[in-house]
Amino acid sequence: MASRPRGFYGNGLPFALRLARAVLMLAGDRVEEYTRRSLSQEIRVHRSVTLVGIACLLAASLVAQAPCAPRRAGSGYLALTGVTLWSGTGAPARTGMTVLIRGERIAAVFADGAEPLPDSTEVHSWRGKYVIPGLIDTHVHLATDPSGEDVRARAERRLCRALLGGVTTVRDMAGDVRALASLERDALVGDIAAPDIYYAALWAGPSFFSDPRTALASRGIPSGSAPWMLSVDSTTDLRQAVLEARGTGATALKLYWALTPDQVAAITAEAHRQHVPVWAHAAMEDVLPLQTVNAGVDVVSHAGLLLRQLGAPGYAALAKDSTGPARGRFNTPQFDSLMAAMRLHGTIYEPTLFVYHAETPKLYRFTAEITRRAHQLGVPIVAGTDSIGSGDEGPWQLPDLQEELELLVRDAGLSPADALVAATRTAAQAVSASDQLGTIEAGKLANLVVLDRDPLKDIANTAAVREVIKRGAVYPGGPVTLSPP
Repeated sequence: MASRPRGFYGNGLPFALRLARAVLMLAGDRVEEYTRRSLSQEIRVHRSVTLVGIACLLAASLVAQAPCAPRRAGSGYLALTGVTLWSGTGAPARTGMTVLIRGERIAAVFADGAEPLPDSTEVHSWRGKYVIPGLIDTHVHLATDPSGEDVRARAERRLCRALLGGVTTVRDMAGDVRALASLERDALVGDIAAPDIYYAALWAGPSFFSDPRTALASRGIPSGSAPWMLSVDSTTDLRQAVLEARGTGATALKLYWALTPDQVAAITAEAHRQHVPVWAHAAMEDVLPLQTVNAGVDVVSHAGLLLRQLGAPGYAALAKDSTGPARGRFNTPQFDSLMAAMRLHGTIYEPTLFVYHAETPKLYRFTAEITRRAHQLGVPIVAGTDSIGSGDEGPWQLPDLQEELELLVRDAGLSPADALVAATRTAAQAVSASDQLGTIEAGKLANLVVLDRDPLKDIANTAAVREVIKRGAVYPGGPVTLSPP
């Protein structure tokens, strides 16, 4: 992997608080001095209150400059000028371009000087910089355990780090929707510095609900009975259950494990009848990838699960022989039929190479190779991490999506432009928001990333984030690039 820039996360806030404390201590010293001089109580109170007010104003001013302080779009115009623009629409990158933003949306895109800028436009002159659509991580988990590992403060740190690294949208793939709905709302209106969040309601067969994560994500409700963490069997009223899942605010259903092929098909049909997308693990205990795809699900996740098209004996042999050659191993009629079905149904494929690279290195080469084959055969691919990045306190770091993009290029054969499409235009399709996200066009949300270096020459350059614009609100890139425009 390319070396990562490092800085300090949210370092403006501690300094502001330290300054406020110092001024407050000064206020106390001054009150004692006035007391010794026998000044009146009225003067002492007045002076100390004044100093406290100054301290608060200084603290508030500095906090407002902290990288993770929430921001909102202004009501006027903002123009990014002089940029090389990769719009994600399929058009080639164009130099000397202006992107005009008004409020939360893109107002116009044109060559520098081709149109006059409205009066009082705020101009960010970025000559020599590169602009791409905001990145989308299509697989994160923010609220599996909101009372523990995913406590609100930690979730907000993860989200802010992702935003400062260029991620303006995420797809949460199952958690406690009570916490997710709160995060989604606050990200949407700008109360927290975070990407916008789309989330799923998880459905699985009864045997899956012995998994302790299901209890953590529905704490306070009997396991398997929450509409966002639902145990499905032959008695489930699918029409009512889909209605209740919609009521949680979920964008889609996620089908996870312990279901049958007939159940997957029936759930998908009812969800689509109610205009609800279906996201699914590519394979389940008794469901092969081809059966999942033929059921009509919209997005399938995890490259390692595509390997289960080999069947239980074939998969076991592959896992055992994980040191064997990978290149060309899946150029077979069996997998070509699977990829043809994915193209026929328009199934979007999310390999999550990042998590395999990090956690199952013996299988990683095969997950990268089957992704290479899917790409060669024209299957639409999206970039997701099954992570997002650290929520711990301490040094700032880039979101994990940056590494996913590098893996897609280095090991799965995508070009840098292909990888960008996977994290923008196709990812917007995966969250059913192509009308709002994924490309830089007039009328769409102003979700943009300004980069110091050309991502089409080296996908690692997506890490060189200078500025992030999310719904028209301007954030600095990672704290190593905090200088103003």
